[in-house]
Amino acid sequence: WLLLAATVFAVAMPRIDDLGLYYDEAFLAQQGRDFVEPQRAGMHPPSVTTAYIAGRPFPVRNAAYLGSLKSQLVIPTFFAFGANTKVLRATTLAIGLFALLFCMLVAKQWFGSRVAVATGVLIATDPSFYFFSQFEWGPFTSMLLCRGAGLYCISRAFHPEATKNRWATAVCGAVLLGLGVY
Repeated sequence: WLLLAATVFAVAMPRIDDLGLYYDEAFLAQQGRDFVEPQRAGMHPPSVTTAYIAGRPFPVRNAAYLGSLKSQLVIPTFFAFGANTKVLRATTLAIGLFALLFCMLVAKQWFGSRVAVATGVLIATDPSFYFFSQFEWGPFTSMLLCRGAGLYCISRAFHPEATKNRWATAVCGAVLLGLGVY
């Protein structure tokens, strides 16, 4: 995974902010930025729901059909590196690469190391994965991360050799799978 992640990162990063923001990117990022820079908080459609934490608008729901997980995931990197296109895209890419890791871990759990490597190569070189892990149109990477991590937890919980924390791992997996559709 590390080799694949480093390769994708090296190829993507030099020109990651060349294109302007897509509507979905801007819409999801704005709510994360509003938390980091509350003095610049923008206007939102009525479907947006926020909760205030320490006087800052924390995103809860982006639309009637969409939760705010992606907006929440960009908050730490916006705090650390600033709210700009390059940071947003690098964060999206990192989320996608962690999703790739969990997909590979599930494949290893079920089918072994060779299939896990093949799975990683196939996913990392898929044009859809590569594109959406940089220029996200909707919450693709956060959903893939939650689904991959949730499936991994569920498969670990019900693995024949699992004895410790079986139910906690299963509950964690169920929460992650729920977040994968949030």
